[in-house]
This record gives sequence, structure tokens and C-alpha cells, in this order.
Amino acid sequence: MAVQVRPVGRNEPCPCGSGRKYKHCHAVAARRMTTKQIVVLVAVSVVLIGGLLMAVAARREPTGQPMGVWSEEHGHYH
Repeated sequence: MAVQVRPVGRNEPCPCGSGRKYKHCHAVAARRMTTKQIVVLVAVSVVLIGGLLMAVAARREPTGQPMGVWSEEHGHYH
């Protein structure tokens, strides 16, 4: 038979036996991100920022001599 574990309420005594409320004892540690979560967050951020920078760099106008003739009507080279 499986034992159901009831979550500890914020204002209940901490199950560690310190006598302090859970919110002032182990609740802070329970809310922290693990090292694995931090690594994943940083990796995803780097990939997204790198992709954004590559997209912006790809949209820049080419440098050097323009190919074609400038069209005043359209505002670009043909």
C-alpha cells in the first residue's frame, strides 16, 4: 500500500524539527533552482540570443558595390 505524503503548509512547523515555520526554514531551499535547471536555462538563453544575433546579422545590407541600378521609384537597387 502506498503512503500518501501531504505537502507541508507554509505556516505549519517545519518537518525538520527546528520549531520554525516551514516558510522561514526549508521553504526557501525548496524554491531554489537546482544546478541542472540553471545549466538548462543558461544553455537555452545562449541559443536564443545567438539565433537572434545571427538573424539580425543576416538582415543587414550587403557591403561593397551595389548590384544593379538604383530605382528612385522603389527606393532600392534593381
